Amino acid sequence: MNNNNFSLVVGFDQTPNQVFNAIRNVRGWWSEEIEGNTENLNDEFTYRYQDVHRCKMKLIEAVPDKKIVWQVLDNYFSFTQDKSEWIGTKVIFEINEEDGKTQLHFTHQGLVPAYECYNACVNGWTQYIQHSLPALVATGKGQPNSRETAYTTHEVAARFHVLAQQEKWFQIQDELFADNVRSIEPPHSPYLGNAEGKAAVRQKGENFVKKIEAFHRGHTTAPLVSGHHFAVGREKDMTVQGHGRIQIHQIMLYEVKNGKIVSEQFFY
Repeated sequence: MNNNNFSLVVGFDQTPNQVFNAIRNVRGWWSEEIEGNTENLNDEFTYRYQDVHRCKMKLIEAVPDKKIVWQVLDNYFSFTQDKSEWIGTKVIFEINEEDGKTQLHFTHQGLVPAYECYNACVNGWTQYIQHSLPALVATGKGQPNSRETAYTTHEVAARFHVLAQQEKWFQIQDELFADNVRSIEPPHSPYLGNAEGKAAVRQKGENFVKKIEAFHRGHTTAPLVSGHHFAVGREKDMTVQGHGRIQIHQIMLYEVKNGKIVSEQFFY
């Protein structure tokens, strides 16, 4: 991977022809909601994932058993301010044989770390190219998005990251928290107690905000996602009524089920 591209390399036991044909079956590994044709030169198709992501692709190069290239004609992310991200980039699949195995070199040319969508896109492509596509090649059944699929942990984490960078913590609660969410503090925390239920967690946050006399600095790291959980690091420097000026360095762990955060736990 260089600074202008995101790349992955995946090995297959199957033939280049099998891998090539599986890539062209975009509904089988990326999304069941693909609209349009995906197999032949100059085909145009639209990918859609709920109201989160929509893009239009054109197949601009197809070399049987060797190469497929898509051009991104249009794109929309609900969670980015710049709606032009992806537009004009290329998605490239290059197939070759090495030591009796088939290798796929996947590149999203133009997907750069500066993009607001970058973390979510990297996580998404990794899931589809390293897991869903190989499953389709090996078994005939991939792991594409479907109409019934809830937001993935990666997508929740990506939206969380966007809002956290803007310090929009109550908007995170409004958009991403489940009604039965739990908020868990360290034992004997001098600042806050536990809360359960979306309304109670909101009240807990509002009560603490009222005690903040001055907020000097806040920083939240990018999420680290694993399974149904993601974690972020958080640093806060503030003056709080009854405590004076304090610095908190914490790990915040979130659990996601059915597209919503069901628990948050703080370690400091």
